[in-house]
Order: sequence, then C-alpha cells, then structure tokens
Amino acid sequence: MTAFKKVLRNSSYLLGSRLLSRLIFIVFVIYAASRLGPELFGILAFALATVELLSSIGDLGLTRYGARELVRNWDDRPVLAGEILVLQILTSLFFSLGGLLLVIAWHPDDPKFQLLLLGLVAIFLSGLVNTTETIFIAGQRFFYSALLTFIGRLVYVGIGFAALAAGTSVVMVMWGFVAAVVVESLLRMLVVIRTVTRFSFGFSAGRLWKMFVATLPFAVAAAANVAFLRVNVMVLELLEGDVAVGIFSVAFTLFTPFIWVPMIINRTLFSGLTEDFANNPDRARHSTWQWYRLMALAGIPAALTITLLAEPALSHFPAGYEGSAGVLQILIWALPLLLVISIGFNTMQIINRERASARVQMSGALANAAACFALIPPFGIKGAAAATVVGAAVMEAQIYLDLHKHFLQRKHTIVLFLRPVVGGLVMTAVALPLFGFNPWLATGAGLVAYAAAILVTGGVRISELKSLLGS
Repeated sequence: MTAFKKVLRNSSYLLGSRLLSRLIFIVFVIYAASRLGPELFGILAFALATVELLSSIGDLGLTRYGARELVRNWDDRPVLAGEILVLQILTSLFFSLGGLLLVIAWHPDDPKFQLLLLGLVAIFLSGLVNTTETIFIAGQRFFYSALLTFIGRLVYVGIGFAALAAGTSVVMVMWGFVAAVVVESLLRMLVVIRTVTRFSFGFSAGRLWKMFVATLPFAVAAAANVAFLRVNVMVLELLEGDVAVGIFSVAFTLFTPFIWVPMIINRTLFSGLTEDFANNPDRARHSTWQWYRLMALAGIPAALTITLLAEPALSHFPAGYEGSAGVLQILIWALPLLLVISIGFNTMQIINRERASARVQMSGALANAAACFALIPPFGIKGAAAATVVGAAVMEAQIYLDLHKHFLQRKHTIVLFLRPVVGGLVMTAVALPLFGFNPWLATGAGLVAYAAAILVTGGVRISELKSLLGS
C-alpha cells in the first residue's frame, strides 16, 4: 500500500467520524441556539471554550511529543506509555485544581460558575483521553480513535438534546458533556490495555522529569494552537458580552469542520513522516511538498464556496443570529492559510524544530489576541473573525521562512498559490452572474470552472495522481 493510500485510509476513519459527529453536533447547536437564545447559548459556548483551552494546556504537548517518541521506540512502548500516563494525570490534576481555585475566587453567583465547575471534571478526565490518543497515533490505530470519539460525542449530544427538550438549564447540558468524557475515557483505556499495550511504571523520577522538560515546546505549541482558535471568544466575552459570544460561536461551529481536515491529516501523516525522515529525508521532503500542493489547491475553492453560500444557508437560522453569516464569510478566509500551516507545523515537529513551531504558534495566538482588541471595538464580531485571519497570516509568514531555510531548501511554497488564485478568479467570474438566479447552482458551476482552470493550467497532473495512488 502506498503512503498516500495509507494516509487516505486512516484519514477517512477520522474524517468520517468527525464529519458525522459534526453534522449531529451542528443540528444540536441549531436546536440549542434556538432554545436558549444568543445570551444563554453564549454562556454555554464560553464555558466549553474555557474547558477546551485548559484541557489543551493540561495536555502539556504530550500527545505530539509522546507519539513521536513511541514511533521511534515502539519496542519500549510499555515504559513510555506509563510515563505519558503519569504526566498526563498529574498535569490534568494540576490544571483542574488550579482552575477550581480561580472559579472559587470568581463570583459564585455568576451564571457560568456551575458550568465551569463541571468543566473542571472534564479537564481532569481529559488526561486519559490524551494518553490513549498518543498511543493510537503512534500505533496508527485510527479506527479506534475515530469510533470512540464518535461515541463520546453521541453521548454528549444525546443528553444535551434530552435536557433542552425537557426545558432544563444549560447546567444539564454541561452534565452531558462531562458524561461523554467519562464514557470516552473509560472506553479508550479499555481498548488500549486490551489491544495495544500495557502500562509499565518501572521508570525513575529522573526519566519522568526528562520527558517533562522535553515536552515543554510541544506544550507551548498545543496551548498556543487552542488559544489561537478560542481567544476570540474570550476577548468577545470581555468586550461585547454573552450575546456576541453566542452569535460568533454559531459561525465558529460551522467553521470547525474545515479546521478538522488539516488536523486529521496532521495526525495521520505524523507517524509515517517521522519514520520517513529518520530513514529517507529526501523522500520525506518530497512527500511534504506534495501535501503542500494539495492543501494549497483545496483552500481557496472551499473558502469561496462558504463565502457564497453563508447567507442563503444561515437565512433559516433562528432569529437573533443574523450576524453569524457575515462572521463566517470572513472567518473562512483563514482556511487556505490554516491548511498549509498544518503541514508546516507537522514538518517542523518531525525535523526536531519543535521550539520554532511553538514560537510560531505563540506569535499567531498573540497576533490574533492583539487584532481582537484592535478590531472588535470598531467592527464588533466581524472584527473577531478578521483577527483570526490576521493571526493565520502571521503564522504562515514565519513558517514559510523557516521551512524554506531548514527543510524545503530552494523550493518556495508561495508559488503553489498562483494557480489556485487563478482558479479562484475563474470560479468567481462564473459564479457571480448566476448567483442572483440560484446561489447553489452558481456555486456548483463555479467549482466546476475552478477544477477546469486547475487542469488547464497544470495545477494537477494526471501522472502525479497516478503516482500518489500507486497506479
């Protein structure tokens, strides 16, 4: 089986699970938004974003670092897995207790208080989820990862639907989130112990400390990545309040399936490219270049499609969320950058430039936060969406310079966007005249025109596709 086919197969497990989960979750979000209204929905979205941010920090970068080390030292996996488990539990406990102190110090009468308390339980249990995810990635057991993630999401959505239908508070919806994490973490640990590895705790405190220190760049990168994606919610809450968070979160919920595509490809590529780089750096460099080309080709038509269809699609959304379409139309233009950024981050961590990767992700999160404070006061929630695009541009500029210097040598990734830009202009020229007649037909015709433009300009070569597929 070729490397491309293997990645495609593994990605299909994760992508299928995520997309199905996301479709169910989008239905749930629409229902929750209509039942709760922008303010209460904003409170729930803020609590979930806070939990996601703290869980990511509590991961300590072990998911990425541990996966890399397990690939390199698979025969020593019981000891490595034991170290990862201990560190994950300790850091999750530390951040959940630290969060508890902050919540107690906060106003106990705030409507978010109970939600955040429940979220702290999920943060602690996330250590088990992160540990098993590390082992699944290293062992390329992506089917298990996809299935168990889907089961967890199904539990959450099922309890959430029942709670909202019964007219209970958002606290019960948060209970569903905690129950889902409990079920998923227990199932994951059971599968790992029975099918992948046992945990050995025969390591010294010195070795545990060495791993802790080694994970710090990965920890910074992981925390910065989630901060980049969620800082908009935090700043919106501070500057505009719960209603703005609710409107923005609807658009962000529709945006996240597109983010998952590069994240899933990252996970499935990571172990194989790590092995390739160790054994054959030239082959790893060639594979990376091919994936850059594919991501560059995919981003612009996807962004144009959502830009064209956001208004007609969201026109059926509940009253109070009219601003979500405009937010999505801006937010989606971070996607072309995030697709190629994902390949860049993957590559930097594989070639042992994790410190540079952490620096880039931190600068992107800071740029996003700074842009939020600059753009939200004059432009509101649209400013928050634009800030994400600004942060993505800052990251891509740094990755471009770093990889050109240290890995891709004489190749410039920026040239890969030339044909997609031409195709995007052709797509726009075809779609706009038809848009007043039927936006869905216009978008479909535009996509066909884009594909034709890419073929004519040589953006995709049939011979290359056959090579990737091993035909």
